Amino acid sequence: MKKYEHLTVGRLKDGLKMVRDPRRQWGNLRHQLVDIFIIALFGIISGCESWEDVEDYGKTKEKWLRGFLVLEHGVPSADTCRRLFELMVPTELERVYREWVTPYVGGCLQKQISFDGKTVRGATKKRGNDDKLHIVSAWVREDGITIGQIKTNEKSNEITAIPELLKTLDVSGGTVTIDAMGCQTAIAEAIVAKEANYVLAVKMNQPTLCQETTDYFTWATEDEIEKKKLDRFELTEKGHGRICTWTVTATSDVQWFESIGDWPLLKTMIMVNRKTIVGDIITEETQYYISSLIAAAEHFHRLIRGHWSIESQLHWVLDVTFHEDQSLIHKGNSPENLSTLKKIALALLKKGSSRKASLKRKRKIAGWDNSFLESLFGADE
Repeated sequence: MKKYEHLTVGRLKDGLKMVRDPRRQWGNLRHQLVDIFIIALFGIISGCESWEDVEDYGKTKEKWLRGFLVLEHGVPSADTCRRLFELMVPTELERVYREWVTPYVGGCLQKQISFDGKTVRGATKKRGNDDKLHIVSAWVREDGITIGQIKTNEKSNEITAIPELLKTLDVSGGTVTIDAMGCQTAIAEAIVAKEANYVLAVKMNQPTLCQETTDYFTWATEDEIEKKKLDRFELTEKGHGRICTWTVTATSDVQWFESIGDWPLLKTMIMVNRKTIVGDIITEETQYYISSLIAAAEHFHRLIRGHWSIESQLHWVLDVTFHEDQSLIHKGNSPENLSTLKKIALALLKKGSSRKASLKRKRKIAGWDNSFLESLFGADE
């Protein structure tokens, strides 16, 4: 696969040509799908939060937009944008995103891919709890970018959604990390089948596995002979008025595990203890993991902490910077398509390096300064 150095608007427009136009072909199609999509994308980057905002943005920037787009009949209305995104097939748009971003990432060899889900609360509130919108994303920590997503109706459906998403991705040579919801033999098998390693959190949804792991580390950390076989890493951090100590203990001596045959290529068990001191209050939490990797405890510390970058750098940003949970766009396929649109916008804003500013400031600058918005897209390669 050829690796691209930039995320370009040209390659994105080429990919959009493969999306079927869901509008009535015998109707009066005054606006091209690509034009509507690019105006919506530029609008989202620049701070638009409704289809009316997108229409206003397009009319304000029409002269400049004609340098990128046809706009034979001017700027599409808010209703035109709304109808298109309600009807557009989300899996087709997600495929465009995936094929656009994958050559930029350039493969997942020795990278960490975190899977986690997020409920789009604004859309769910308007649609009702019987039609929840839950998006599972695959996040490459080293690149700070999403390489794919899939919709589910409930968090519990992540169990079946993750293997389906894995089928569409090239994660070979990487390490997939998932929280306890994903600690399933079928998911482990799907990861191994894609020639990747896994690190899976263990909780009581796997009671036998959890009990055996807990019992082992309880005994091994006290037994004078066994504890010498364990690999241990400890790190203490101070800041924000608290002291946090991470202790990671790992063992590759797992042949004793009675159910080892149920977990493909299981090679390591890990215990993570986190002790936090805030003033006079001390809290401790212990979590267990299984992995197909054989690695030092320090490496597992990086992977386990790194997993939560999907929360802090993706889900939190979508909520705080793009106000995803406050969005009331909810009809048809529009919330799912808008989720993909915002991930494209986020990828471009994060990679834009011509201005040193927060994502929130970059969105404002993009709305004010056309040259800055253009700089977010590198030249076509």
